[in-house]
Amino acid sequence: MGKRKRIIFLALLCIASLLTACGLGSNGSTKPPEEEETEPVQAIDKGYLIRKDESRWFITSYKERDGNAYIDAYSFAISDKTAMTDSGGRRIAPDQIPLGAQVDVWNAGPVAESYPMQTDAAKIVLHADTPDAPEDGIGRTEAIAAALETRNGAVLARAVKTVELDTDNGYWDVELAEYEMIDQPIRVRVDSKTGEILPVPVAENEAFRVFAPQPGSESGPTITVEGEARVFEAAFSWTLEDGHNVLAEGHEMADGGAPAWGKFKFDVNYENASQSNIMFILFVHSAKDGSVEHQLVIPLKAPEELIQYKAES
Repeated sequence: MGKRKRIIFLALLCIASLLTACGLGSNGSTKPPEEEETEPVQAIDKGYLIRKDESRWFITSYKERDGNAYIDAYSFAISDKTAMTDSGGRRIAPDQIPLGAQVDVWNAGPVAESYPMQTDAAKIVLHADTPDAPEDGIGRTEAIAAALETRNGAVLARAVKTVELDTDNGYWDVELAEYEMIDQPIRVRVDSKTGEILPVPVAENEAFRVFAPQPGSESGPTITVEGEARVFEAAFSWTLEDGHNVLAEGHEMADGGAPAWGKFKFDVNYENASQSNIMFILFVHSAKDGSVEHQLVIPLKAPEELIQYKAES
C-alpha cells in the first residue's frame, strides 16, 4: 500500500471512530444523555404512605437532626415500571400496599426542586406490620390509616412521628406531625380492637382520664368535668381549691368500676376565689386506711369577676 493510500485509510478509520463515539452515550447507550436510565437511589427509609392516588403516592418520613424536626416529603409517580416487593423480596401488587403502610422507596430520574419533592418511584419495599398486634384486633397500619382519616385539612406535608400500642389500656397512640406546626404534634388514639377513634385526655393517670376542662382554661362559676375513672366500686372524690380555701368538694360515681373504665360527667359550682389560680383535684380514698390516692391535679384560672382579693392587714 502506498504512503498516500495509508494516510487515506487512517483518516477514514478516525472518521468512523468519531462517528461511532458520537452515536453512543457515556455507558455505550445509543440514547441521548438526558434519556439514559440511571441507577435507583433510595429516597425514603421507613416512611409511611400518607395519601394514595391512582398514579401518584404521597410518602413522608419524620426526622430530627441537631434538635430540629423536619419532614422528608415526596410525591412519587407510580407506573407499571415501579417494582413493588415485601421485605422478603416477593413481588406484590399496588393494592397490597395500603394507606398507613411503612415503606422504603427508591427513585429514578430527576427530582423536581419543590416541596414536597416530585419524582418517579423505581422501587417500593413494604415493611411487615407490627408483630404485637392484639388478637382479633387491628395492627399498626390500620391504626395509622384511621388516625390519618381524622386529619382532613390541607397541609404541605404530614408525617407519622410515633406509633405505639398500649396493651394495658387497649389502644394505639399515634402522633402526627404537620409541616405548618411541626412542634405541636397531634395525638390520635385508636381502639386496638375496633379501630374506633378514642378521645385523647387533657390529663390522666392510672385511675383517671379527664377530657374537660382544659388545663389552664378560665373556668367558673360552673365547671363541667368529663372523663373516665378506673376505681374500686366506681366511687371517687374531688375538690376545688385556690391555695387558701376549699371552694367546692364532693363525691361522684362513674358508670362502671375497675378493672373497666367507667364514664362520668358532672358540674362543679363555686362563688368566688381569693386569687386567679385554682386547682381541681380528683382522688380516691384508700380502702385500707382512708388515705388519699391517685390524685390528679388540673390547674385552672378563675375569671376576674369571681376573684375577691384579700386585703393586706
